[in-house]
Amino acid sequence: MNDTQVLMAQLLECGNESDLLSVMSLIRGPWAFVYWQKSTRKLWFGRDVFGRRSLLVHFPKHENDVLILTSVAHKPDSASELQDCNVVYEELPADGLYCMDFNKRNSYPMVTLFAWENSHLPSADTTCSDLPQEFSDTNNTTNGFPMRIQCGAKLTSNIPPVNTSLPNPEDTDWIMRMETNLQQLSADSANMCDYVDSSLSSAAEELVQVLSDSVKIRIGNQVQYCQQCITNTPRQQQTLIRIDEEPRRDCCKDEKLSVCLEHATVKCEIPCRRAKVAILFSGGLDSAVIAALVDRCLPAEEPIDLLNVAFEQRQSSQQQRKPAACSNTLNTTYDVPDRLTGRIAVQELRSINPGRTWNFVEINVTKEELQKERATRISHLLYPLQTVLDDSIGCATWFAARGVGYLVNTDGPPKPYTSHARVVLVGMGADEQLAGYARHRIKFRDLGWPGLVQEVQLEIARISHRNLGRDDRIICDHAKEARFPFLDEAVISFLSLLPMWKKALLSLPRGLGEKLLLRIAAEQLGLCKTSRFPKRAIQFGSRIAKLEKSNEKASDICERL
Repeated sequence: MNDTQVLMAQLLECGNESDLLSVMSLIRGPWAFVYWQKSTRKLWFGRDVFGRRSLLVHFPKHENDVLILTSVAHKPDSASELQDCNVVYEELPADGLYCMDFNKRNSYPMVTLFAWENSHLPSADTTCSDLPQEFSDTNNTTNGFPMRIQCGAKLTSNIPPVNTSLPNPEDTDWIMRMETNLQQLSADSANMCDYVDSSLSSAAEELVQVLSDSVKIRIGNQVQYCQQCITNTPRQQQTLIRIDEEPRRDCCKDEKLSVCLEHATVKCEIPCRRAKVAILFSGGLDSAVIAALVDRCLPAEEPIDLLNVAFEQRQSSQQQRKPAACSNTLNTTYDVPDRLTGRIAVQELRSINPGRTWNFVEINVTKEELQKERATRISHLLYPLQTVLDDSIGCATWFAARGVGYLVNTDGPPKPYTSHARVVLVGMGADEQLAGYARHRIKFRDLGWPGLVQEVQLEIARISHRNLGRDDRIICDHAKEARFPFLDEAVISFLSLLPMWKKALLSLPRGLGEKLLLRIAAEQLGLCKTSRFPKRAIQFGSRIAKLEKSNEKASDICERL
């Protein structure tokens, strides 16, 4: 029985709003939800608290219009068509559960929002004025059509607030001691653990454990077949891969609602030898940590696909006359920063576990292929988003998740390769929680610890607005599922409870102070070189940014979409 069947069985037992809200509050993990409750003639819809699954909505504009809910929509083909189009979609905010009551047949439906209750979440203080434009006028008309909204009971999220404590004198002494110790590290020094005290090392070990649990859940209970084999195998012959582990007591508060994965062990022969798990792999800190944890969780005979994307870089005539740096390099125009860090990181992973098959997939994208796929597919998946940033990240993620590239071996020519993994792990969420962005340094420089704490609070509060729905649509286009280990509820709860100075020390140099706790954890996993790589966004690391137009800002409307 899959999780949808279990959830449906519970929903059918709900006799009132309170019962339904209780059931939905128990679910951990990503979800987008549309449910017609026949007994009450009510339509329920919404997304999980972090917006990890896509749900688009078209709200009715006039009396003869309709409500449309969909995970993906077709973009109007031109600006004039968009202007004339009567059906315009938007991302449904991950504010809570919406309920539309259809009991009064001769009146317009009443819409109730059951918002997340916690004060640190984006919808905690939601009022009618905070809702989408079509719902913003309570008991009034919008474009000539009255849409009535009321705010109902709160929905429990189970995510604790961020620790907002500021350093006391004793904490300040500790911070100064750690900063002095870590400043002694040379640029290539590998042993951060030798320079930090036991409390920080212990916190890093705990982080490794909660992240490991998160990864196990996201790669466990998979069918034993890759994307290619599963279509040729009768369902009754498919067997689950389950990971050995102790049951997680915090998985679910209600034993009746077994939505969380059941932990068990199945011993059997694996008929498919292809990778079932892939990782969007820049070689940076976040993706390398995920890869190392997947290695700890998967059976030894299972390969792992590391998907590394690069966009071609035009070379000057003088550059083209230079000899290739490496005889087995596919094309020197694809030696972008993420490709170089990826090669270093995969060597570390191979050193950690030489017996594992690590498929480092070099995905090379030409300008012509980018333009073709954007026009025919990617622009529709991005819709209704339309900024330059959405275009850059969406295109890079689409090509990476497709997994069509080459395996480069030291002892032979490049070999064409396509990843058929059905699960794609993504490192989204680490920077928001561990002060990994440049803006965090700016806040700390200008406003000290209070400014940094406030900024991280805002980052976590707006994770649901960081377009995870976009990434979900993009990756699902390849019949693959995006999963986010850093956005596991237990991981977020653990990090939220730590004081800020145990997660980052931004007086230290770039590549060390930001995400310090995760860097120590990476070193404990054996990723010594990778633990010192600075943050680099995918649009810059893959070099898709500025490929077609050099004078754009990330927030500009993208003319190519």
